[in-house]
Amino acid sequence: MFKNGQKKQVNVKYSDVIGEDIGKVERCIKENLVSKQKILESVLKELMEAGGKRLRPALVLLSGKFGKYEEKKLIPLAAAIEILHTATLVHDDVIDEAKIRRGIPTVQTRWGKDVAVFTGDFLFTKAFMLLSSSTTFENLQNLSKVVKAICEGEIEQYQSRYDKNVTVRQYLKRIGRKTALLFALSCYIGAHESGCARDIIRLLGKFGFNFGMAFQITDDLLDFTGDSAKTGKPVGRDFVQGVYTLPLIYTLNSPLYRDEIGVLLDKHQYDRQDVDRVVELVHLSGGIDYSRNLASKYLKRAYDCIHMLPPIPARMALNDLMKGLIERNH
Repeated sequence: MFKNGQKKQVNVKYSDVIGEDIGKVERCIKENLVSKQKILESVLKELMEAGGKRLRPALVLLSGKFGKYEEKKLIPLAAAIEILHTATLVHDDVIDEAKIRRGIPTVQTRWGKDVAVFTGDFLFTKAFMLLSSSTTFENLQNLSKVVKAICEGEIEQYQSRYDKNVTVRQYLKRIGRKTALLFALSCYIGAHESGCARDIIRLLGKFGFNFGMAFQITDDLLDFTGDSAKTGKPVGRDFVQGVYTLPLIYTLNSPLYRDEIGVLLDKHQYDRQDVDRVVELVHLSGGIDYSRNLASKYLKRAYDCIHMLPPIPARMALNDLMKGLIERNH
C-alpha cells in the first residue's frame, strides 16, 4: 500500500538528515545522567551502554526541520524525551518483574527493585530539569499530561492481567496511552519549538500518534513471532506475565480456538510446551495476520499525514522510519 510513496523517497534515510544531531543527543544524555552516588552512577552507565532505537529523539529533531531548526533548543528537548522514556521502561520492568531488556539484565535484576525505583525517579527528575530550561510552560503542561496518561495506561495493564475478556478496544486505548501519546508529543514539541504553522504541527502530531500505535502493535507481535536472540526477551514473555496483547486477544475471541487457549491460560504456570502451544494457536487463529493488518492501517494513516507535509528531506526521512517499521512488521 506504500509502494508509490516509497519509490519516490527511499533514497533519503533519516540518519542522513539528523545523524550528526542524534550523536549530539547521545552526548547530551550522557552529560546529564551523572550522579555522585556510586551505585546510581554505575546503573546510569549501564543504561546508556544498553542503547536503544532513539526513535522519540529522532521524531523531535525531524519535526523541527519543518520550521526554524535550532539545534541548541531541540537537542536538549530530544535528550529529555529519551530520558523520560527510559524512566518509564525502568519502572515498567519493576512492575512486570522483567529479567531482560535489550538483551541484558534489567536494572531491577542487576541491582534490585529498590535501586530500580530510585533510578526511575532520578531519570524523571533529570528529564524535567532539562525540559524546564529548554521549553515553554505550555509544553511542560502537555508533557505532564502525557506522563499522567502513561501511568494510567500502566495501571490499566496491571489491572487487566490474566483477564481473558479484555477487548481490542481496551487494548488500543491502553497502547495509545502507553506508547502513542509520547510519539505524538515528540513530534508536537519539535514542531512547536521550531515555530511551525498550526496545520504542520497538527499533521506531525497525528503522524506521531499513528506511527506510535503501529510501532506498539508490531512490538507486541514479536512476543509471538520474534527471535529471542534478536529481541532480547523470550518468546511469550508478555502473556506468561498475564499481559494479553492484540494477537492473543483476537484468538480469545475466535470460536474455534478460545476454549483450548483459555484452558492453557488458566494454568498461569506454563512449561515450554504450553508456551509453544499458545503461540501455535495464535498463529492458527489468524491473530498474527489480523494484528499485522491493523498495524498497516495505522501506518497508512501515518503515511497520509506526512504525504501532506512540505516535500523536504525531513519528510523523506519520516518515510524512511516508517519503512523500517513495515519491514519489522513482516
